[in-house]
Amino acid sequence: MEAPRVDGLKVLRLIGYGECGRVYLAHDDQGRKVAVKLFEAMAIHRALLAKMTARLENGGWPEGVMPVYSADFEGRPSLWVTPLHCEDRGEGEAVPRTLQRRLPEHPGEQSWPLVRKIAAALANMHERQVAHGNLKPGNVFFDENDGVLLSDWTLGNMPGVSHLEFTDALLYQPPDQLKNSGGYLDEAGYRWDVFSFGVLGYRILTGKFPRCHETFSQVAPPPEDTRRDGIHADLPRIAKNIEKQPDVSWPDEPVNELEAGFREWIGRCLHLDPVKRPATMVEVVAGFDAVELRLSAAEERDHLMDQRRHAEHKARRMFFIAGVAGGLAIMLGALWQLKGYQLIREREGRRDELESLRRTASSAVTALAKAEKEATEAKQNLSYEKDLGIARLEASRLIADRLFSWAMEKGHRRLPPLDGRELRLKRLERYFEDFLIRTADIPALSDERARVLLQLAEVSIAEGDAKNATIRLSAALEAWKNLPVDGELRLRMATNSLLLALLYQSTGDEQTGQSFITARAALETVPHDGVDAERLNQLLAILDFHEAQYLSSKGNDTKALEQLLRATENLNHLADQRPDAAVLRSELAACYLSSATILEGMGSIGDAREVRSLAATEIAKLLKEKPQDFGLRMDLAGCYAAMAEAAVLSGDTAGAETLNNEALKMLDRLLGEQPDNAEASIRKASQLGVRAGILRDRGRADEAMKNFDDGIRMLEAVHAASPGNAMAAYRLAMLWWQKGRVLGTAGNRNEEIAFETRARDLLSDLETKTTPGGPRPEQLQSSGAYLLGDLGLAQQLAGRKEESRQTFSEAVRLWESLLKSRPQSEEFDEGLAWCRQRLAELQ
Repeated sequence: MEAPRVDGLKVLRLIGYGECGRVYLAHDDQGRKVAVKLFEAMAIHRALLAKMTARLENGGWPEGVMPVYSADFEGRPSLWVTPLHCEDRGEGEAVPRTLQRRLPEHPGEQSWPLVRKIAAALANMHERQVAHGNLKPGNVFFDENDGVLLSDWTLGNMPGVSHLEFTDALLYQPPDQLKNSGGYLDEAGYRWDVFSFGVLGYRILTGKFPRCHETFSQVAPPPEDTRRDGIHADLPRIAKNIEKQPDVSWPDEPVNELEAGFREWIGRCLHLDPVKRPATMVEVVAGFDAVELRLSAAEERDHLMDQRRHAEHKARRMFFIAGVAGGLAIMLGALWQLKGYQLIREREGRRDELESLRRTASSAVTALAKAEKEATEAKQNLSYEKDLGIARLEASRLIADRLFSWAMEKGHRRLPPLDGRELRLKRLERYFEDFLIRTADIPALSDERARVLLQLAEVSIAEGDAKNATIRLSAALEAWKNLPVDGELRLRMATNSLLLALLYQSTGDEQTGQSFITARAALETVPHDGVDAERLNQLLAILDFHEAQYLSSKGNDTKALEQLLRATENLNHLADQRPDAAVLRSELAACYLSSATILEGMGSIGDAREVRSLAATEIAKLLKEKPQDFGLRMDLAGCYAAMAEAAVLSGDTAGAETLNNEALKMLDRLLGEQPDNAEASIRKASQLGVRAGILRDRGRADEAMKNFDDGIRMLEAVHAASPGNAMAAYRLAMLWWQKGRVLGTAGNRNEEIAFETRARDLLSDLETKTTPGGPRPEQLQSSGAYLLGDLGLAQQLAGRKEESRQTFSEAVRLWESLLKSRPQSEEFDEGLAWCRQRLAELQ
């Protein structure tokens, strides 16, 4: 390949290439050898790279950062010129002096000094408000004095990069960077660097990656290369694999307290939760220095104390020697007089002692034989008692587990129901806590204590105390870590993790997402052999279902729908195997209904209608066994109601009328049984609105208006009684809007504007709140955007030009926001184009 031409440089030859561009050897106008890097336009963010390079250069290049002699970020191609740090191996071969080439030298004597140098260099960058974001061994260079120089900042996995190939830098990046590279612009890059430093430092010190070593070592380039081709950059999968291993352990013990302190800081850097990592590398370097200072101060203090103790010991020893010498002189004289008399008495005593020993020797032999026989019998009895005790303990454990389940539940299939559940839970909690206190110093009961810790966690889950349950479940898992765990116990622990995740979801806690990940990891480690495999699959399906609802609430409809389809498939299989299990049919119907809601949100109205018909079929099967079940009939009426609304949107007026009539009949019967049921009232009012729309399209305006008024009165009553009912408020806004359109068609523009303004104000109020069970945020925004379009047109026709301009401007902002969340939506694109056209006409 012909060398490129660069003004002011004599480019000689290509010496390397990577995912972001090619590197050439060149001579500048001063005769220096330099490296010229030509960037691929699609693989960089020009403005970001230029901004961060300027920050580093301003005030002089920081120590440990590769200086850039010159750069051109506006040219085609963009480039920068840096010093050349290569080893000349002859025959024109120039090998970069990078950490990638020196990895085989580590771990070794220079590993910790190298880690400290890299930390200091990154800290210098962070002090200049620049996050590297692309740390890997190939971007750590060495100068002629083995000093560290960091290069290639803000390249690779950065916001605005449209062409990203696999690079080993991805193996050092945290899950939060792999999932959302745009976080760099929100200053998340500093904590990314902290994590990447932790991974790189751990690898330098141990020779391994801290997580996923088996996989990462296969795709990482070997030391003699800087890249590995032919690998697909699946960032979500890399992030998922990392998140499956939340804990990091070291392969050996630290050699001293200093290394232990340094390792603790490396461990902090490797936290998966960004909030728990140090904020910047400046904090990490300060932590290293603090460890060093603390230990050096302790060593100095110990040295001074040793000197003092040595001096005191020497003085005491001299006084002691003098005293002993004087005492010995006195004692020797007295002992000389006594010695002769003692020798005479000793001869007489030994004759009597010898005779006594002869008499007792015979008795001792007899007693020894008897003692050995009694010891053997005692050992046999002790072994028997031990085996009997173990058998009784196992039996008592089984009975205790059954009684525990009985006490926890409102009713048990083998036992009569108990009353006063909250009181029972408190008593259980006090009993178990007292047991832990009384057995704290008995190592032989470690397995019993582990079992009690697990039961305490289950008590907290039953009480609805998610925070306390998390702490107790973690303590129980830690206690069981070194004890034998069978399949049933693993299933029990995994079930508790799932229940805890569902508890977090019910309260809308921010830990919901992580708790679902933990529960899935726990369920996937349960062996299918030795446990109820159907129960395990059912729990996985339940997990898929509820996590899908959580993902949908966060706007990740694609993944949510994928999980719902998987849960539906598993539940269908289980329901076919056990047609008598009503709970499986109920869960299957719930999956269908959730899938339909997501499909509607994605604009797949026809698919949503088909899925709801499947849900109606499942609910109808359940009604054969429980024909008077109010909840099931409510669900079936909801299916018919939703299918009627979908039919109206798809233009199937005849189908919509049939489904609407069926839904209204069922809702009338349900309201006859429970007149104050808010959910039934909301659904009936909505169906009155559907019927009004059908009558309006057929030219029966008076009948349509009567149905609108009846529905509005019902919803206004529910809204007044329960102002926090988001669904009632949303449906009321929709009926005000529809009534306004009918009035506008009849020529009553001012009344149309009044009703549509009330509807918009109510929707705006709902958008500021996040109410469980209410409409999805995207549904509120899209309804608001359509409503603003109608309101703007009504204002324009009424001659209110300035009001119309403001309304269409607000509609444009809403459509633009919706398009950012779903760029491929034709519906959103068409809505935006229409509002922009209307706004242009008003200018």
